Amino acid sequence: MNELLIKEFTTKFDLHPAVPEGTLHSFAAAELVHEQGMRAFVDTYGPLMKALDDKAVAAYFGGYLSNLALAVQYSVTGFSFVPELSLANLGIHLIPADGYCRIAFSLHAWKTEQAPEEQQSRDAWRNDVFARFYQETAGPLVRCISQVSGLSLGEIWGQMPSKFNYYVESFAAGMTDPAVLKRIEADYSYLKDELPAEVFQMPRNPFHVKVRRIESLVDQEQTVQMRNRCCMYYRTEGGRLCYTCPRMKEEERAARREEFRSERAAAGS
Repeated sequence: MNELLIKEFTTKFDLHPAVPEGTLHSFAAAELVHEQGMRAFVDTYGPLMKALDDKAVAAYFGGYLSNLALAVQYSVTGFSFVPELSLANLGIHLIPADGYCRIAFSLHAWKTEQAPEEQQSRDAWRNDVFARFYQETAGPLVRCISQVSGLSLGEIWGQMPSKFNYYVESFAAGMTDPAVLKRIEADYSYLKDELPAEVFQMPRNPFHVKVRRIESLVDQEQTVQMRNRCCMYYRTEGGRLCYTCPRMKEEERAARREEFRSERAAAGS
């Protein structure tokens, strides 16, 4: 993979060719599929993100893990290759920034697997790449942090669909090539509608969700996506339910809109 592509993966998905600058703690992904290793991660990350309990740590971990999942989707669709994302090749890093702490990833070796050129073979390759990533890389991490934290698998996997829906919309919006647009739709459709639920060890594919749109906080003429699952921000110090949270009652959401717009109007006067 050339330097420009590596930089793109670093910028878009926080996936690095070495330990990222500013890293405070690093973990080998292969160690986080065991209870002792994941317990150490949760105990380290919790105070840095000001979590009130382990469930908030697990939800945030699921949210950041979606960056890695998006890197798979992006590389398969946009470039017809995928980086080597096995647990053995993956590092996970905690990086303090602006009063919070993010999770970033690195690969010990930047090796890539190229797709076949023939369409039918390429589709079979894509299907296998998705299954391997969710079954062998993301899956063990999600299951272990669920076991350690007590947060259900559905809540952790559920951090991913909202980000994917936004990504697909924004990725497609920047494309004009009909063939690429068709591939974006086909690859995402396979992920959410056809990838077997057994891959996730769930009764149903967690990406197969109905997108619900609500009135924008900023503009009553616009709509935004409601999150698929709560991100658990309200379980952090000083946190509260987000405007797009599915836990929020509609009357509370309306009050939040009114409050925001009144404050904005007062600031502009």
